[in-house]
Amino acid sequence: MTRPGLQTDAGTERPARASGTVTSASTETVDEALKTRAMDEAPVGITVADATQPDMPLIYVNAAFERMTGYSPSYAVGRNCRFLQGEATREKPVGQMRAAIEDDEATTVELRNYRRSGELFWNEVTIAPLRDDAGEVAYYVGFQQDVTRRKRAEQAAANRAARIEHERVAQARLLERLDGVVADVTEAVTRASSREDLRQEVVRSIADTYTGAWIGTYDPATEAIEPRAAAGEVGPETGRISIATADSDGQSVKRAVAAAIDSRRVQLEPIGPDEEGEASAVAGVPLYFGGAVYGVIAVYAQTEAFRRHERDVLTALGRTVALGINALESQRTLRGEGVVEFELAFRGHPLGSFAEALSCSLRHAGTVGDRDERSLLFETDGAAGVDAERIRAAGEAAGVTVHAVLAAETDVPVIEVSVEETELEELLREYSGEVCGWAVEENVAVVTIEVGREALARSLATDAMEQLPDADLRSYCRREQTRQTPRGFAAEIESQLTERQRAALIRAYTSGYLEWPHETNGEEIADSMGVTRSTFHQHLRAAQRKIATAIFER
Repeated sequence: MTRPGLQTDAGTERPARASGTVTSASTETVDEALKTRAMDEAPVGITVADATQPDMPLIYVNAAFERMTGYSPSYAVGRNCRFLQGEATREKPVGQMRAAIEDDEATTVELRNYRRSGELFWNEVTIAPLRDDAGEVAYYVGFQQDVTRRKRAEQAAANRAARIEHERVAQARLLERLDGVVADVTEAVTRASSREDLRQEVVRSIADTYTGAWIGTYDPATEAIEPRAAAGEVGPETGRISIATADSDGQSVKRAVAAAIDSRRVQLEPIGPDEEGEASAVAGVPLYFGGAVYGVIAVYAQTEAFRRHERDVLTALGRTVALGINALESQRTLRGEGVVEFELAFRGHPLGSFAEALSCSLRHAGTVGDRDERSLLFETDGAAGVDAERIRAAGEAAGVTVHAVLAAETDVPVIEVSVEETELEELLREYSGEVCGWAVEENVAVVTIEVGREALARSLATDAMEQLPDADLRSYCRREQTRQTPRGFAAEIESQLTERQRAALIRAYTSGYLEWPHETNGEEIADSMGVTRSTFHQHLRAAQRKIATAIFER
């Protein structure tokens, strides 16, 4: 049966539409059952409150309200909707709804409500007045929607934006602070005229930005760090730090600087509450250039000072300082003001086996190059009375070529030997090293090497210990040397001569006695000096020996 005003279309009833006109749904075309069903099944919570009753109790709630809040109609009806509120509900949105009701107006707010389970959720509430025929507000209808997911997303976005802004501000401050320390350290490096000046200015510049700093040098022979200069608050005085025992020492500073030397990377360590000092963190910054590790800088700061990008900046600072040290070293090398000297000890070296076979010790007396291969002259202590044949046999057994035995009958014979070229000679050529002495005792051969630049010296020492069997670094030091002019050298030699020796040398030189054949003879010179010929020769030989000693020892 078809209702009046409706027409059937494929089994579906639709509102009739007058020809040429458009109509809308109204109370005349939608019956009460359909309105009630629409409210009951709406996807949002719907409530109706009686505005004519004290405290405006609810007279209707739909199924969506019950699903959202957990409160059934039997509980909710007869109560004011404020039972959804609790401690987390803010007064501002509640006040906004109260004001709208007092002014008979509609409003929309978002507030924190509680489900029956006690769970908090965000509720978007829209309330609107319904008036009676007299125009008075008789009811308030409320539409409620759970917007917790949206609010959480908004809050997450806001938090992320806040974090980004905080990070941006922090990085801006960090860059501003680090720009200052980078500029100061770079200026200190470029203006320093000595290592001491560089150290003092670098730690002062760093202490102006951080809590404090100290700089130390690294001794590869003992694998230890020696603090040289400090500025700011650096806690208790730190002495020599051994790389080998730093981990077991317990001090954060020692662990940080030792790890920095070992790894060649900036190392950060928190400073424990039981450790003295104002700082709460320390950074170990290695100073290395090429293969040379010059030392380390310990930088003290509050924990928040070491941020994510700060490690890279400290790494760059360390390289800048190391570059400055290398530049100063190069300048001193060019001026001839300093040299690095270190000792390498070898067990099982041919020279050690040679000395052991002769039961003596060997002391390097010089090097000569008038043969196809360079020869070493050794004074032997304890080989007196040993015949040349035994010496040659010991050399052959040890792999040492014995060229000559000089002064064999004296208490300290001199042996001229050569050893087949080894990897050490190749390393010396590669790093511009020079052997300036050998000492052989108890099957251990110790060679003293000089290198003009510390970067090359450290690389040479490191490669020697890695490539040469049984090599051990005995000592390592930077030795200052005064550049001597030819005039100064001549004056030094002349000062060592007695008047008689100087007179004999001058007469022999000016009279042509030192030429061959002699332009004069010793008898004539001796007569001019008023001494015997043998006395003249004694003075001349003494002067010549002093000159030779000065040259070869130099």
